[in-house]
Amino acid sequence: MRSHELLVLCDTVGISGGTERYLGRLLPALQALGIRVSIAARRVEQADAFGIDAVEQLDWSDEHSAPSARAAAEVRRLMDRRRPAVVLTSNVFDAGILRLARTRPRWIARVHDHRPFCPNGDRVFPQFPGRCAARAGRACVVNALLRGCVCGPRPESLARVRRRLLVGEALARADAVVASGAFMGRECERHGIAQKRIEILPPPLPPEAYAAGVGAMPAAAVLFAGRAVPQKGLLSLVRAIALIARERRPLLRIASERNPHAELALAEAERLRVTADHVGFLDEAALRAQIDRSSVVALPSLWDEPFGLVGIEAQARGRPAVAYAVGGIPEWIGGAGIRVRPGDERALARAIEALAAEQVWRRYAEGAFGRARGYALSRIARRFFEICFPGVAPGAVLAERTA
Repeated sequence: MRSHELLVLCDTVGISGGTERYLGRLLPALQALGIRVSIAARRVEQADAFGIDAVEQLDWSDEHSAPSARAAAEVRRLMDRRRPAVVLTSNVFDAGILRLARTRPRWIARVHDHRPFCPNGDRVFPQFPGRCAARAGRACVVNALLRGCVCGPRPESLARVRRRLLVGEALARADAVVASGAFMGRECERHGIAQKRIEILPPPLPPEAYAAGVGAMPAAAVLFAGRAVPQKGLLSLVRAIALIARERRPLLRIASERNPHAELALAEAERLRVTADHVGFLDEAALRAQIDRSSVVALPSLWDEPFGLVGIEAQARGRPAVAYAVGGIPEWIGGAGIRVRPGDERALARAIEALAAEQVWRRYAEGAFGRARGYALSRIARRFFEICFPGVAPGAVLAERTA
């Protein structure tokens, strides 16, 4: 066993989503603290995305498929070769791979979203309005029959529910389960993970994420940055802005992929005479530039948002947020923005209007910038190091590496 070797098993090495941004920031910082980091991923889209040299692709099963015995054998060989002291899993839904992680001296599992506990993936009923609040298990089968969840009333739904329950059972055996906020921590506990094993550690923000200060208030513009899917609430945001008198309506900037839902939102904006600018999917630097150009960042999510990463990225730039109070959003928005009842478009419109007043905007902008210090990468990386290697000081590891 290599005493300070960390093997990361993750779904994707790339720049495509929040999990990828999380790992791309955290892993180089852990390596700088003296940890030897290697990665195996189900998909490698961009091998250098995380700043780690040792990266390989092992094709284990995705979130919908049965565990892969062939991939498990490959991962076992990799573990025998690397001999890591710690395994970190992130977005791994192959229960066989998770059981292998348990064979190492220490296993850390990061839970990013609802997928370990929801065969549907997002706790949103696909064919009926509303969010699911049930614990995974028998309720999933009932919802497949009555609400079209998973694959609807088909045998495959039952198989997928069973596979997802195996994932949850495996996660309950991890030495530590890391969640970004208390909301997802409670979800972990509700699904059988002992409270003593749950670690709450928010996403890290690197030094370049921070502005020098709040600065002057920009021209009124609301930024939506996220996936263009119904549960992210883009259409609801368009309708909320349309409730503001035309002479006071802010510009809406949409930072997302171009897909049918984005097109639908743009068509709705045109119909309601909301001026909208679709700026496309953005890398981190371009996203920061768009946050700087906007006066407010909006998170109009209609599902139980696990955290809401763009909200704290806005804080680091000194920008307040408006949001529906769902999932983990209330944990970070206090004093840094205005949250309203989920789906209340009139209340969302009033919140946007309130932040158009410079004095109000500045109070929330400064509150946001102040809160952002708690997400500094250096602090988060040191805490993650402590979770991986309890009782070991990073300085001692560096001294050992250089001796």
